[in-house]
Amino acid sequence: MAVEQALWRLFFSALAVAGEAGGALAAAPADSPPSSADFWGAATAALALALAGTLVALWNANAARRRTAKATHGLAVMAQRLKAGELSNWTVTGVPDVDDIAHTLEEFEQRLRRKRALLTRLNAELIRGSGGASTNSVNNQLRAIIDALPVGVLLAEAPSGRILEGNSALEAIRRGPVIYSDAVENYEYWSAVHENGEPVLKEEYPLARALAGEEKPALECRMQRGDGSWGWISVTGAPIRNERGEVIAAIVAVTDIDEIKRAEEHRRLMNLELHHRVNNSLAMIQGIANITARTATDFACFRNSFSDRIQCLSRISTLLVKKSWAQTPMRELVTAALACDTAGLRDRVQISGDDVELRSEVALALGMALHELLANAEQHGALSTEEGKVVLDWQVADSEGRKLRIEWREQGGPPVTAPQRAGVGQYLMKTVLTRQFCGDIDIAFEPEGVRATLTAEI
Repeated sequence: MAVEQALWRLFFSALAVAGEAGGALAAAPADSPPSSADFWGAATAALALALAGTLVALWNANAARRRTAKATHGLAVMAQRLKAGELSNWTVTGVPDVDDIAHTLEEFEQRLRRKRALLTRLNAELIRGSGGASTNSVNNQLRAIIDALPVGVLLAEAPSGRILEGNSALEAIRRGPVIYSDAVENYEYWSAVHENGEPVLKEEYPLARALAGEEKPALECRMQRGDGSWGWISVTGAPIRNERGEVIAAIVAVTDIDEIKRAEEHRRLMNLELHHRVNNSLAMIQGIANITARTATDFACFRNSFSDRIQCLSRISTLLVKKSWAQTPMRELVTAALACDTAGLRDRVQISGDDVELRSEVALALGMALHELLANAEQHGALSTEEGKVVLDWQVADSEGRKLRIEWREQGGPPVTAPQRAGVGQYLMKTVLTRQFCGDIDIAFEPEGVRATLTAEI
């Protein structure tokens, strides 16, 4: 209170000073030039108003601080009452963060009370059925069994279906607290769907089916967890009967099988992908064989050309398998596609370019196209002489990073003239491979050496 009174006194004093300064300015003749006193009077008035505004802000900050301190003290008192087993009696303070904490504590306390009451009732029922065993003994045995299980456990009474108990393993699977439904009819509020996306009905849950007397009911479904995510679970139930065979309760075991389902789906997709890749490879081999046979002069020529291309296809496929048929680095693809038999030829191929990764289908076709350029350079171009060399570089060709531009330049080889007709390699690149790497190839037979420009999708 003393701080508030002091702030208010300063506030009214500042207003008084501002008023006096303003009055002095108003009393001055309208046609008289402003004097130094007038200037300082105006400055004093402005400073006094600024001081008044600052004092108001300080007063508001002090009031907020006092509200927060009062709310924090009330939260500490509430915690002490809950610790002593008393009711919270919390009243809203207007401080959002403190009110949220208090609300969470109240919900936790109510849940704890419900669990204690349920455990007390369950213990009493178990004691009656155990021939008079002690309360502590039965409770310890029950908790030891439930908590030792590596799966989630739910226990419900019959015939209502009210949930009596759930263990910590279930909370870990759910990523949230156990939902203590008070009847089978309320099982419909559990969020779970079948594999086809249809919601699981309340009577389809194994707990409800076990309460109805079904032996070993089971279900696999996707459940919505406490954090909003979805995961696969396997639920197996069983009814609990008394000595007369009547169902007095039911229990279910819940297992997290999300990783298993993900692995199965991954394996299924991998099998489909493998089937697709094998078909593509067989189609490419067939195309290579047909084109090579169409231009071969004899069987020996066909065998050599076909064997070189299949070996390149094998090297690239091995690289793609190592990359799990995912993204393949361009530099590694070039190394595999341009593999030469002699170290001397490898040293005469200079490569440079951006760090780019390609999709597997693009990498396979693009690698084969580069191999055709290499084979032509070895037979007719720059690499057919001792002085010639090849410069290969690549770079991303658009701002969106979707197109790759590759330059192949031969230098120092024999004079080049355009051929009378396209060879098998050129025909293979332009009619087959360009479609697969979703791009184009432009080959120029310049006098100083072949120059090829390829574009491909990344």
